[in-house]
Amino acid sequence: MTNAAGSFATDLDGYIQGFALDDPAIRNWLVGGTLATTETVPMWGGIPIQETLPDLTVRSKTLGPVIKRATSQGTVTGFSVFNQNYAAVNTPQSPVPLSANGMLVNLFRTGSGARIVVQMDPAMVSGLAGSQTGPTALYWDVTNYRITLTTTGGNWALPTSLKLIDWNSTSSMIVSYDSSTGFATWNRSGATALLQI
Repeated sequence: MTNAAGSFATDLDGYIQGFALDDPAIRNWLVGGTLATTETVPMWGGIPIQETLPDLTVRSKTLGPVIKRATSQGTVTGFSVFNQNYAAVNTPQSPVPLSANGMLVNLFRTGSGARIVVQMDPAMVSGLAGSQTGPTALYWDVTNYRITLTTTGGNWALPTSLKLIDWNSTSSMIVSYDSSTGFATWNRSGATALLQI
């Protein structure tokens, strides 16, 4: 049997944004809720979220909490994940699984100890190289949907309880969202961080 040169040469020695690493002690902390109707951007894995109580005059509490994107350090209650979210939609134009308003969003809450892969600002790589302690403060980049060390542009500090325990500089799969089309694609050469929440 022969094959074209390089056709089986995919090299991915990194992480995939939005997934929680397998851990038998943590897996039972996976919960779900529905994306708020007020959200203007679909939800994917690796985003800090906040939970609100459901309006019981409109829907049943059995659907779980209402999920929104967190807007400040004090509103973060967890991170969205792709794990076991079989209801998210993907298409050839938008291969990243996305949850629209009212759809299921799976998440791990802060304090669960889950290890979540999030997208990282590539500018952080030089500061992390050779470091054994990592940065003392992490910020959420509200424009690029990733962690950063930059405090400007509306970025806000993530809870200090989050721990950066690993990172990958260039060979992870990250989500690239195009707000003009509403499509999200995979970038196979991105920077990611592994956060323990």
